[in-house]
Amino acid sequence: MRKLSFFLVVMAFMLVVAAGCGSKNADQTSTNTEQTKEQVVTKEETDTEEPTVDLPTGLDDVSASLKQLQTNVETAPDKVDQLKIAGEDVDDKWDAIEDQIEANYPDDYKNIEDSLYPLIDETEKAQPDAEKMKTLITDTTKKINDFKEKVSSGS
Repeated sequence: MRKLSFFLVVMAFMLVVAAGCGSKNADQTSTNTEQTKEQVVTKEETDTEEPTVDLPTGLDDVSASLKQLQTNVETAPDKVDQLKIAGEDVDDKWDAIEDQIEANYPDDYKNIEDSLYPLIDETEKAQPDAEKMKTLITDTTKKINDFKEKVSSGS
């Protein structure tokens, strides 16, 4: 009987020690999880901020995207997926500089967007009108180039 009670006491002691070790790891795991969540939240907050692109470079990027879209319209107007992707690229490039232009050049901003947004909308259609897109691309490209000249001359 004495051996049995000694065995039970030893087992109880081992359970208490094991439970204590497990709770310390649980606390560490909880702390690590909280730190990881904080890092993820901080990263997500950082990702939502748009990187600042200098205006001349951004305008060059928009022009290059418009040129690619024009090439797609001229060579493969029936490939809707390519037109949509190229349109998204133009939109993304414009978004990178849009706030700067809107804040500093509101008239030019409105002028450019009068042809840019209808162009982007056209690329998102199930059956985009290639002729309409060609006209909008030409108008938007001219407006972007005129604006680039204005910005580079400093007026």
